[in-house]
Formats: sequence, C-alpha cells, structure tokens
Amino acid sequence: MITVFFVDDGQDFLEWDLNDKGEVVDCRPFQGDIWIGVKVHNKDIKPGDLLDITTSDGIRRTLIHAVEKVQQLV
Repeated sequence: MITVFFVDDGQDFLEWDLNDKGEVVDCRPFQGDIWIGVKVHNKDIKPGDLLDITTSDGIRRTLIHAVEKVQQLV
C-alpha cells in the first residue's frame, strides 16, 4: 500500500491511500465519500505526475492535481 500526497491547490483532499490494485482505500482530510473506490491506472507514481483515474461512475479522466510525494506504507 502507498500514500500519494498531492500538491495543495486548495482542494479538499491532500492524501490518498492506494492498495496493491491501485484502488483508493482512504482519502484525507475530506471527500472520502467521493474518492474511495476510484481506480488509479498509473503504475509507477512519482512527484509531478498527474494521475490517470477511473471514477466510481466509470468515467476515465486525468486528475488535475499533481503528485507531491509518494510514501510506501508498511
């Protein structure tokens, strides 16, 4: 599992926890009800990346908030 930290552009979410399948399993500090369950298609996520996602309603899009850092969870 990894935590993806986003550049703060004033959005209501700053961190996502992703499981090994690339699914968002937690979101902080807000909007968990929107983002939990979203599928992330990027395989090797690194700072500066924009995430390619499929939303819970099946729409594939690119998230406009860049990745700030990625942390491996133990």
